[in-house]
Amino acid sequence: MNETVLEALRRQGITINALCGGRGNCGKCRILLDETGMNEPSYDELTLISEDDNSRGVRLACFTIAERDIDAVNVTVIDDPDAGAPILTDSENIFTKPERSAKRHGTFAAIDLGTTTLAAKLIKEGETIYTGSRHNSQAGYGADIVSRIDISVKGWSNELRTCIENDINALLSEFPEQPERLIMAGNTAMIHLLMGYPVDGLVKYPFRPHYSGWHKYAFQTENGAVPCTILPNLSAYIGGDIISGLYYCDFAWDNRVNLFVDLGTNGEMAIGNRDQILTASAAAGPAFEGTPINVATDVVKCIADLKKRGIIDESGLLKDPYFDNGYVYESQDGCVTMTQQDIRNIQMAKSAIRAGIAILMDRYGVNSHNIGHMYLAGGMGHGLDIESAVSIGLFPADLADKVVPVGNSSLAGCIKYGNLTRDDGDIDDILAVSQEILLSNEEDFSPLYYENMLFD
Repeated sequence: MNETVLEALRRQGITINALCGGRGNCGKCRILLDETGMNEPSYDELTLISEDDNSRGVRLACFTIAERDIDAVNVTVIDDPDAGAPILTDSENIFTKPERSAKRHGTFAAIDLGTTTLAAKLIKEGETIYTGSRHNSQAGYGADIVSRIDISVKGWSNELRTCIENDINALLSEFPEQPERLIMAGNTAMIHLLMGYPVDGLVKYPFRPHYSGWHKYAFQTENGAVPCTILPNLSAYIGGDIISGLYYCDFAWDNRVNLFVDLGTNGEMAIGNRDQILTASAAAGPAFEGTPINVATDVVKCIADLKKRGIIDESGLLKDPYFDNGYVYESQDGCVTMTQQDIRNIQMAKSAIRAGIAILMDRYGVNSHNIGHMYLAGGMGHGLDIESAVSIGLFPADLADKVVPVGNSSLAGCIKYGNLTRDDGDIDDILAVSQEILLSNEEDFSPLYYENMLFD
């Protein structure tokens, strides 16, 4: 009988914000109950609920336990699980490589399976006829992949798989017509959860995925089975979404040495050309994805502005009178309070990214002057103020004029794959010359990480 309301909602397929995975420390799974017979709020629960919410009877689903049949309890979920930052579905059409492949005809759906969001486009005869997006309902089991892997190992793998299958079908149901085939890409963990593979190997040494190849199978939609191709991953940390991005950015044929940086829940990066590619992944956490404000145009500019005005110092410390309650920043999406923790999140993420880039360039034997382009993928690259990014130390100043925003390159790579016939060969070529560097094993990573913590 000791089932929490959160567990009961999950069991019934109801999505609710539980960004901490139900561990009782995020305060997001707010509910109202029409019934009595619940356990009394604990001290820990009350610390996560405002006085106003407490006065109107708001509870947290992960703390609330019914003293009788929980399925008979009427529950109102307060927070909208689809609330959050806008979902990036666009990409920059900047590549003019002569096509070595014949055009494919027909209608297909390209889908980017992100940790936080899903983005999709319906392509007919090479043209986009519909664009759709939604937030990943797996967030009800945790905001980050590690939380979802943990709960999958504990026996919730079928529920997580159902979440993502339902999300895909929800996107497809919005399309004006049924696609003839599906092309999908996602990080390694997302694809493992979709396919029902064991995921424990992704979070324990030596960090090996259960499977790394292509997936070509029949995906069951509400209107019947549809042929589906999922792009392959390189490793536990470098997923098919990154391979799709590298494919989109023509790493399979370009002789120049280019950088590729995708800033999302993790910060994946790569350096190289058609002959050799080095990749790495640095945990960025909530700093670059899933925030309620536009990261590229707001957070980075805000940090740079706070630094310029002396409201934060080089260490990132908010000065009085803002230290306790944060600084209210007027963004394009409204007023947002930047707390000390928000600043620390950005600080740690940017430091990890900057250190990762430095290690990749060193291991490849090049400096900034040898780099052709620095492709910025994801929401971070969409409208990023480069001057502000350089000001806070996210990128070296001598790479500023080489930044090329590419938008949602994972989705764009799926579209490119679906439009051309010589597809597997180029992607297999990228995989064949790619190698992952585990930053945690690099002696220089920790010194570089701490060196780049300062906003200088």
